[in-house]
Order: sequence, then structure tokens, then C-alpha cells
Amino acid sequence: MPETVTITREEYEGLSTSAALFRQLADSAPVLIWVSGVDALCTWFNKPWIEFRGRTLEQEIGNGWAEGVHKEDFDRCLEIYLSNFEKRTPFQMEYRLQRADGEYRWILDHGVPHYAETGLFLGFIGSCIDITDVTEIKQAWDRQQNISKRLGELAAIVESSEEVIVSKNLDGTVTSWNAAASRVFGYTAEEMIGQSILKLIPEELHPEEAKFIEKLKAGERIEQFETRRITKSGKTLDVSLSLSPVRDAQGKVIGASKILRDISIARRLEQAFLQAEKLAATARMAATIAHEINNPLEAVMNLLYLIRPTISGDVGRGYLATAESELQRVSHIAKQTLGYYREDAVAIPLSLNDIVQQAVTIYEPRCRASGIEIVPSLASARKLFVRRGEILQVISNLLANSIYALSTGGTIWIDVRDSESEPQGVALSVRDNGEGIAPDALPRVFDAFFTTRAMIGTGIGLFIAKQLIEGHGGRISIESSKDANEHGTNVHVFLPSVAS
Repeated sequence: MPETVTITREEYEGLSTSAALFRQLADSAPVLIWVSGVDALCTWFNKPWIEFRGRTLEQEIGNGWAEGVHKEDFDRCLEIYLSNFEKRTPFQMEYRLQRADGEYRWILDHGVPHYAETGLFLGFIGSCIDITDVTEIKQAWDRQQNISKRLGELAAIVESSEEVIVSKNLDGTVTSWNAAASRVFGYTAEEMIGQSILKLIPEELHPEEAKFIEKLKAGERIEQFETRRITKSGKTLDVSLSLSPVRDAQGKVIGASKILRDISIARRLEQAFLQAEKLAATARMAATIAHEINNPLEAVMNLLYLIRPTISGDVGRGYLATAESELQRVSHIAKQTLGYYREDAVAIPLSLNDIVQQAVTIYEPRCRASGIEIVPSLASARKLFVRRGEILQVISNLLANSIYALSTGGTIWIDVRDSESEPQGVALSVRDNGEGIAPDALPRVFDAFFTTRAMIGTGIGLFIAKQLIEGHGGRISIESSKDANEHGTNVHVFLPSVAS
């Protein structure tokens, strides 16, 4: 709503005289001139404007002039006009205006607020010149329009990209942040723009960022550099990033554009593949060693058999029996190692009691020598469809781990009983009162090559046990404590009654 102004008669007559003089001068000026009132509507156009448009003053005043503005320019120009009119600030704009002969000509329009000598706001006065023939200005406008369009398209591509695209200035302050960056890191654009990029970088890698900045200042690109970054939740990501210098119109480096990919899943797959390769190599090596060891073991066993009749004393026969038992155990381990690599036996119905008893028989001499007591409780009446060699290897691994944990002596409890839970099957537990496993190591005990033994152990025993049990449709779990009063480890195995 325009303001209501009260002026004296003398002021009105002064304004009228000034207006008449202004109109005379404007009609003789070589430019197109328009005048608007305090309501933003045009109240007057000079003679050159009227001649240019080929219309009467009455047709042009108010909003009539708008009929001559090209429809592609109208909304833009109207916004500029009204915005500056409200703020009462000068403006400049280019648009196409239709001439009397119907041709559209490019017009450079410059408007300024108009005030009376008393400071009273009267409206705007604008002066326009035809710039159609000024080739450089017209071409510059076309280039600007084309650049604006391309920048808009580029912004849309960046925002819709599945890859993280971020820009920063040379002090590391984030200046742009796309939607993918929000998805990967958890920060919104509002949370990151204006913040330091160091917010995403682990503290120990901050010197790395300083090196990047120096390379960018020198105009260098950084391609596919693998490093780590931190999300809003504190999660560490493995990432691959590429950085490119951003230059101003004079070619000076003013910042950097960064494309980042989360390669955490790819890295885990790569590690899993390498681990599988290690396992395969280990299995091949173990099979070769087992094969080579098995032949001399059989020769030694035959020699012991031949030497038995020559030993008459009870002590000698006792030593001989112990030697035969230990060789039998070594031979069993060698055969089982070879069997694991090329196991092709069909699962048949077997008693888990019998397999456990066989393993106990093998390990009992070693346990007695180490001051370890094995307490079996074999109470299962069921037979399971299993591959004997694989299950015996699982039990052997569990017993060997317990014996290692009881280096100063102790007890191993082996329990086998029928399970009535769904699905039905047989439950096996191997428990010892050894030193126990640390809580931080417990989640990793089934990982390949992970071991808690400082000097010995390959770290594949429990990994293999898990593969074999799950291959029979069963499950295996472990619980352990290092508590001073209730220390020890308990491994639970369940095997279903159905054939696998």
C-alpha cells in the first residue's frame, strides 16, 4: 500500500515546474526514458520511447509497456524491478523490447530512485539504450546464459551422484557437500559447509591433509588415494579419494574438488579372498607334510612291533606302550590333516560317544604326563549322520586347545548328551578350568589365523572346527572367563539328528 503524502501548494507548484522541465529535456534526449510513481506503476515515457514502441502514451503507462517485453525475459525483469523498487536501490538489467516494426531489440535498462528536494520518495526514473548492435555485450550475455545453464546441469549431476563429491578452500573449509556425502558420513550439508574437513579425518592422518593442500597449491592432482575417514557416528571407513585443484578466472588455485568412494566392503572382500588363498595354501602344504610324515611313522610303528618280543621287563614294556600310543596319536593327526584337505567320505550313522572316546584315548597319555585329568560323561543314545574323520578332528582341536590352556595342570570335562530342543540332536561340550580368554579376543576366536598363543599356534583350529560343524548343519559357540575364582573356557557344539 503506497504511503499517503501531504504537501503544500507551493511545493506542488514547484514539483509541477520541475516535472515540466524534466519532460522537455527527456523528450530531446537520445535515450528511452520512463518514470514510475510510488505505486511502482509507470506514469510517463519520453518521446523516443513512444516512437520506438509505435504506441501512444496512454497505451504504455501503467503496465502497458510490459506487453512489449519478450516473454522469456519478463519474469526475470519483473523480479529485478520489484525487488529493487521495494529496497529503493538502483538496478540494471537487459531484456528484449519489441520495436514498432515488430523486431525485438536488446535493451540495457538502468533505473534509479527519484526523490524530491525535501527527501520525499517520488518513484523511479529509468533510462534505456538499444544494445542489440553491441556485439560483444550480446555475446557475453549468451555466454553467461550458457554458463548458467551448464552450471545448473553440473549442480544437478553432483547432487544426484552416488559418489561423494565435496569441495573445500585451501584452508580446508568445506564449501559444498552433496547428498551422497550426507548418506556416507551422516552429516547434513548445513552441518558441514563452513566446517573444517579435518572433522572427517582421523587425528593421526591430519599431516596427510596438509601434504594434499601443498600438492593442490602446486596445481597437482591426487588420483585414487586410499586412506581412512570417520563418520558422524564414529565409524571408520576405508575410502578411495581423488582431488583436483579448483582455479579462478585468472588460473589461480583457490580450492579443491574431492571425489570419494567408500571401499570398506571391497576391502573386506579383498581380505576375505586373501584369507581364503592363505587357507588353501595352508591346506595344500599341510596335506603334503602329512603325506610325507605318514610313511616314516608307519615304518617306526612296524619297528616297534618287531622290537616288542625282545623287551622282557615291565618297565621297558611300559615305555614301549607309551611310545606306541604317542606314535598312534601323531599318525592320527597326520592322517586327519590329509583327510581334511581331501575329505570325500559319505556321512554315515555313528555314535558321538564312540568318536569322543576315541579322541580321549588318543590324548589321555599326554594329559597324564601334564597333570591334566579328563572327565568324560558320555550319555547320548542317538546316532548321527556324520563324517567320522571331520568330527574327530573337531574334538581333537578342542582337546588340544584345552590342554594348551592347562599348562600347569587342571581338568577337562567332556559332556555328550541328547538334546530335545528343536531340532533334535546331540549336544557336546568341552570345558576346562584354564586361564580363560580375554573378552576383547573372544569375538575373534573363530577367525582364520587369529590366535591367543604368543609363540605357537596357527590360528586355524577353531576356524576349521566351525566350518566342519556348520558343514554338518550344526553350530558351535564359545564362552570364557578370566575371573580369578571361576576362570576357564567352555565350547558348546550341537549336531542335528537329520542327515547332512
